[in-house]
Amino acid sequence: MNLRFEKEGDFREFKEELGKRLDVRETRNVENPGFKRSAVKVLLLEKDGAPHVLLTKRSDKVATHKGQISFPGGGFDEKDGEIINTAFRETFEETGIRREDIEYIGRFDDYVSIFGFHVSCFVGAIAHPCEYSFNKGEIDDYVEAPLSIFVNRQYDHVDYYTHEGRDYKIYHYFYGGFEIWGLTARILTDFATEVVAD
Repeated sequence: MNLRFEKEGDFREFKEELGKRLDVRETRNVENPGFKRSAVKVLLLEKDGAPHVLLTKRSDKVATHKGQISFPGGGFDEKDGEIINTAFRETFEETGIRREDIEYIGRFDDYVSIFGFHVSCFVGAIAHPCEYSFNKGEIDDYVEAPLSIFVNRQYDHVDYYTHEGRDYKIYHYFYGGFEIWGLTARILTDFATEVVAD
């Protein structure tokens, strides 16, 4: 896919193509009844003539993943009804971005974290610049990272981890003074490789 936007309409075409690719691929669903359901938003924006992704730095006040870079999102609440509503609600609670200000593009895969979370991923787009209103109790900072670093796998290094008999690659990307690693880096690497890259 074209990752350089040189004329008006390029980002719109990028989003349309992304939506088509997500529609035709088989989404990986996982069933883990003992795991806590959660959902995240992969939010794309046009910045400096290229697609970027909004990531947040979790505060030291949250229960898990303190100080780590993550997607907007969080745990399922019965009042959400469907898991996609969790992604929209948690995104608003963390960043102040309203549901009506997010252009829905499609659903990406489900993941299971070693911390007992079953994570569903939804892709959307927001305008840039966007007026964020971060929840200071949960979010310390944010970064708008170029999608190209994940497409091109411009990671600093890879660790290898074995969990329940399976081997996993742990990618570590550095951008703008932030370290992007763990499940966030894995999701972005998979998304870039399986959906974005030609």
